[in-house]
Amino acid sequence: MSKLVSGILLVGILGFNAQADIIRVEMGAGIWQNELSGTITSTDTTGLITETFDTELLGYSEENKGYLWMFIKHPIPILPNLRLEYASIDYSGTSTQSFDYQGVTYQTNTRSDTTLDQFDIIMYYNILDNTAWTTIDLGLDVKIIQSEFNAVDSLTSIEVHEKETLPVPMAYGRLRFELPFDVGVEGMIKYAAYKNSKVMDYIIKADYTLTDILPIDIGLEVGYRSQKLDIDGDDFSIDTSADVEVDGIFAGAVLRF
Repeated sequence: MSKLVSGILLVGILGFNAQADIIRVEMGAGIWQNELSGTITSTDTTGLITETFDTELLGYSEENKGYLWMFIKHPIPILPNLRLEYASIDYSGTSTQSFDYQGVTYQTNTRSDTTLDQFDIIMYYNILDNTAWTTIDLGLDVKIIQSEFNAVDSLTSIEVHEKETLPVPMAYGRLRFELPFDVGVEGMIKYAAYKNSKVMDYIIKADYTLTDILPIDIGLEVGYRSQKLDIDGDDFSIDTSADVEVDGIFAGAVLRF
């Protein structure tokens, strides 16, 4: 009887492991401490005069914003795996000097806010899956940038409200190494070049698995993320161009199923 029970338990364990290998899900969430730097360029109502100002004069400071990610791996070779990401990016402040935007001069102490919220839909293939402790993913990312700029002049009460949604197809790559003592390190990059515009988003991080008990593993991650958004408005039929960088450290929790 004991052999029969042992056999049933062994089959059950092997079956569970097979199921885990068939479909794997990981997700993470945390806080990204980031700051905005660079320049914003606009044209006046005639479309003939361009005006550029440095984002530093808007009076923005570092912000702590949330991020989420999740990926699903499956065993069907012909179909890509799926990774989803969301990052909340927004700033608000009071300008330290006057600036020109779309042909209007906004005085010192103008209150403004800038949003660059992003959704990433990534379809990728697993080239190596923890083979010799190495994982390589390659694929395509569709990054959707929801940008918004609002400003109110404190003296004249002149207002501007700009809102755009930009879908940007990007190449995607991820390299990960599994180290001893439940530690993993990885780098991820997304890149696109279109006419006069370039977008790059990269992450370097390390994670540590706190628990390794089926069916859920719990871990912590910490890293650095940088985004360089060089957007030429003419490439996307919009009035505003930007050459900005959003970067900073992040930390969060990870769940693995």
